[in-house]
Amino acid sequence: MHTPDSAAEPPQPEPAPVVPGAGSVPAADATPEAPQAHDAAPEPVVEETTREVTLQRSVRYGRVLTVGAVLGAAVATLLSLVFPIEEGAEYTMGQVVGFMALIGGAIGLGVGGLLALLLGLAARRRRGSGVAIQTDVR
Repeated sequence: MHTPDSAAEPPQPEPAPVVPGAGSVPAADATPEAPQAHDAAPEPVVEETTREVTLQRSVRYGRVLTVGAVLGAAVATLLSLVFPIEEGAEYTMGQVVGFMALIGGAIGLGVGGLLALLLGLAARRRRGSGVAIQTDVR
């Protein structure tokens, strides 16, 4: 019997039948098993393609340039600390060190660029070939 108050409440599921002598365990054949969803899924299709590829090494130019600039600035800074500054000079030791670090960094950047180009040419000579296997799963 439906009343306006019972319409707002959701219906309660019926309890599963209890097998006598088994305690409060529901009966095994009380609820039939639903078919598994994964049984109906199609098998995945795997496609493999082999290709011959050329392997080529390359230089990381940014890293070589950065190392060259840092080493050039460090060497120039150390060299500027070796030579003394006269008493009546219009510049300080900090100014000399900064200016020399800037010049040394620029020189180190140029040397690093030349080194990177030479390493790039040497790396291009060492080519190889290999087989690449591409696998597509659909």
